[in-house]
Parts: sequence; structure tokens; C-alpha cells
Amino acid sequence: MDELKIGDVVMLKSGGPSMTIYKVVRNHISCKWFAEKELSYADFEKDELEKVV
Repeated sequence: MDELKIGDVVMLKSGGPSMTIYKVVRNHISCKWFAEKELSYADFEKDELEKVV
């Protein structure tokens, strides 16, 4: 997998919305996305995510 970096668009390997990476600390990736009109945030492990092409 390509190295994930701030600004990349990703999604969970199990599915879900497209999210934008805003913070990377080792294998911990912080993402944000819109759910309806509300901005949501969550942290994930690198191995949970895949880059959206």
C-alpha cells in the first residue's frame, strides 16, 4: 500500500463514507468526513483504511 498522508481520501476496508486524512502519527490515522451536513471525526489504524482512487 502507498504511504498514507495528510489530504489523502480514504475509506474503511469494510466500507463506509469517503474520509480525508488530517493527521498521521505512526500507524494512527485521524480522518474527517461529512455525515449529512455535520462534520465527523475519528481515529483509525492504518491497516483499517484503503486509499480511494
